[in-house]
Amino acid sequence: MIVQVANAACAEDCHRLVAIYDRHVHLTNTGKPTEFPVVYWPQFHRTSDGAEIVPRLVDQCLCLIGRQLQLSGQLLPETVILSALGVGGCHSRHADNCRQNEQGDWVANHTPQRDVSAIYYLNDEFDGGEIVFERSQLMIKPQRGLLLAFPSDADHAHEVLPVRSGIRFAMPIWFTKQRCFAIADFSGRPFAPDYFMRSCRGAGGAASPAKREAKNRAGDPPVLPLRAPPEPF
Repeated sequence: MIVQVANAACAEDCHRLVAIYDRHVHLTNTGKPTEFPVVYWPQFHRTSDGAEIVPRLVDQCLCLIGRQLQLSGQLLPETVILSALGVGGCHSRHADNCRQNEQGDWVANHTPQRDVSAIYYLNDEFDGGEIVFERSQLMIKPQRGLLLAFPSDADHAHEVLPVRSGIRFAMPIWFTKQRCFAIADFSGRPFAPDYFMRSCRGAGGAASPAKREAKNRAGDPPVLPLRAPPEPF
């Protein structure tokens, strides 16, 4: 199942995240001056904007997609990045937790722990850059604020078509059910059925900071300490 939520991120949040990318992109060196580097969460998690926006959008993402993807068990953020694709930038067909071997069989890739993939699109001042799901015969044109989410498995293999003009900004998030792969410096909480019902009931959005703090005091299980995430692609 592929979930699309229009205007899930407001214009101000999108602009602030693009600004964070611009301020921190120099910290990542691809070795190829024509490529746009990825900015990883540990590189900007101490910024005031990043620390405020990202946990809130992660919480909101879990509330918006939890029921639609019919998730069971805890779901925790495994990797968060800010990405950009310039003219000619694309991603070939792939799945996020497996790959096809020479015989055409799907086998585990370097990130088999990923269970759900989500993307917040941060702008729409570009041409091209559509994401295509071949099995679903679906092509999606990114729009600013759009949230896209889907299981990370072979049934949801996808590709990103080349950007024809402009720069395509996005914030991909990968979620896992394995606590040992989770990143921890979030004020947000893991997805679990009881927490989901408490925090999202009626509002369709994330719990307030005060409610999250109350849940913390009530003894919700802690998330493991921060560690550097694996390569996302």
